[in-house]
Amino acid sequence: MASNSDLIDKLVESGLDEKHALLIIDLASQPPAKASEIGKRLGLSRMDAYNSLKKLQEKGLVKATLDKPIRFFGMTINEVFKQIIRTKEMDLRRINENLESLNTSSNQAIISNSVNHDEDSFSVLKDRHTIHATIESIVSEAEKRIWLLLGKWGILHILRSGCIDSINDALNRGIDIKLVVCIDERTIRFYDQLDSRLEIRHHPDFNLCGVFVDNEVGIQFVQTEESPTGRGKDDTAILMESEMLLSAQSELLNIQWNSASSYQTAKAKMVDGLMTEPLQLSLGDGSFYEKFKQSMKMGMGNNANAVLTRDGQIVDNQNIPQSNTLTALGINTNQLFHDVGFRIGQELAVKLQHITDDEVFWNNIKSEWLDLGMGEIDFDQLPPKTITVSEGNACDGQPEKSLFLCNMDESVIAGLVNERYNKSIESCKRTCVNDDNSCCYEISIVD
Repeated sequence: MASNSDLIDKLVESGLDEKHALLIIDLASQPPAKASEIGKRLGLSRMDAYNSLKKLQEKGLVKATLDKPIRFFGMTINEVFKQIIRTKEMDLRRINENLESLNTSSNQAIISNSVNHDEDSFSVLKDRHTIHATIESIVSEAEKRIWLLLGKWGILHILRSGCIDSINDALNRGIDIKLVVCIDERTIRFYDQLDSRLEIRHHPDFNLCGVFVDNEVGIQFVQTEESPTGRGKDDTAILMESEMLLSAQSELLNIQWNSASSYQTAKAKMVDGLMTEPLQLSLGDGSFYEKFKQSMKMGMGNNANAVLTRDGQIVDNQNIPQSNTLTALGINTNQLFHDVGFRIGQELAVKLQHITDDEVFWNNIKSEWLDLGMGEIDFDQLPPKTITVSEGNACDGQPEKSLFLCNMDESVIAGLVNERYNKSIESCKRTCVNDDNSCCYEISIVD
């Protein structure tokens, strides 16, 4: 059952003032009463209530008794909406009749001839209904490409207006349509209602709304109401017809498009807690041949991945052929394994993103760490400032051969901390314990 606030929103959306909507809802559940009595119930003066009730009576939305004093009574909400629809249909028929009359008049040449202007033009649109009616119009005339910027709540207004029909018609005409949006848990289900042929990409914290068609015409606006379901009476947009400006805008849109993530990736992360976007790694730059030739002349160098000590002595990676070969080609193995570990940590944090309690979250991390054989985690407080890992075994007790894995587990923690707290870490110390061939290291979280 709809609440009073929902009914008020729907009646206002149909063109009524909020005060009139309150009167209609009140009268729908009350017996006939004088204007003064109705006004008292709603906190209105007698004259304000009387004048408002007379206006509603003229629209056929409120009835009145014939006896004196006059008492007003209402209709069911369904009857009110049907009466509003009948009135609007009559208005539309009258407008069509006026247009037909003009088309047959002696002023036909003035009415039908369009005047072309080469100058750039800009105009301001007020009210969400006017804005979306204009969007529907320019989308229906698209010939090549449409950019839709829907921000955080734009999808709701597109689906509620006639715009979605014109968008689907454009798709059927073969128009290329791209959507740049900001998806969150409350709106993601609405995107599943869209035609699968639409290309959708997600940009976090993106709240710009607009439509750009064929680099010829565009509408741009920002949602001004806090409530996404409001009528949008104060929404304002700018309508642009400027080839130079819209060509530049198209370049910016392409940049935003290329930096955004796919809808399926965003949905997987929000709904399923998965990170599915590809991990892109840089494998050095410059000439691999020249770097390799130089390394052969100088002998394979030492490019340790971690500062690891055993009995106070630094353990290096000079005996690791894989690391030496990659280093010779100019590939930073330290960065390579850091990026992979960082991504693993991010995925683990996303997997547990539904856990808001830090103690429960870190207890889950402790369990995951043990299950992976990566040691025991301890921390000083919640949220932690310092994280200590003991009994680590990333190198399987052979740091001289597997040193390039030593810092990978630290990077996993870095990814965890970055994804959950948006902070970075700093490695304090790492020691290889002789007795059991395990590692102990300490990490601090940087504010």
